[in-house]
Amino acid sequence: MKFILECDRMDGLVFIDKSYLSELDPEILYAMDILLDIHGDSELICDFPNEAWEDVRLRETKVVREFCGSGKMIVWLLDGVEQECSIEKSDELAEIPKWLHVPTGELLAVTASELIQCISYPELEMEKVFESTVEAGWYAIWNEGIDKIMYCRKEAPTEILSNIQEIKEI
Repeated sequence: MKFILECDRMDGLVFIDKSYLSELDPEILYAMDILLDIHGDSELICDFPNEAWEDVRLRETKVVREFCGSGKMIVWLLDGVEQECSIEKSDELAEIPKWLHVPTGELLAVTASELIQCISYPELEMEKVFESTVEAGWYAIWNEGIDKIMYCRKEAPTEILSNIQEIKEI
């Protein structure tokens, strides 16, 4: 399936099962804002005077890293992207995939900024990158850049190394 991805500066692409949206509380959303600000370029840095941004970011994003690390969400950190991308089913498994649990089979792809805004303000209608109905279960997901994402349904992983990835060059 092909899709158009448009991300602003300090943004990202999120994969999540719709059932987990209700778990995104203000603490996780604030941590996501900090996660998206890789270099401390936003006004968020003012909340932490006299602290190194790397230290702040590591400490303050723990809750969102744990949420992703449980397989509930994948985040690709991007910095201004507008391009055609694809997601394809594969029978082969990458060496170190990300893992996503999709218990309801309702896969949602949305930009991180849109997710934060629409969860914070439920009266807003979420502009999704795409939605897809898949068989419920665990998925190994990997990518070549952001323009080619592959997935395959697998047994639950024994370990999730990281479900957050910074994509530097597009």
